Amino acid sequence: MEASTKRDSYDDWRNAVDKHLSEIYCITIEDAGLDEEYLVRYWQADEAALEFVDWYGDKYDLDPVTTVYFPRARST
Repeated sequence: MEASTKRDSYDDWRNAVDKHLSEIYCITIEDAGLDEEYLVRYWQADEAALEFVDWYGDKYDLDPVTTVYFPRARST
């Protein structure tokens, strides 16, 4: 479990959300369409970044990235 956000600045919390979204769902805050007002409400509510990302993924039924796909080079 993450530490309380009251000790994190908004920018630190936002960066952590973006990092978790990228690592878990391979998307960014911008890809998710999250606006600043929406994010600020959750930061002010002292929601931990990882808990927010887990909630968001559940709410929108996102599938976590479980494998990395590296396409093969085409043979000519």
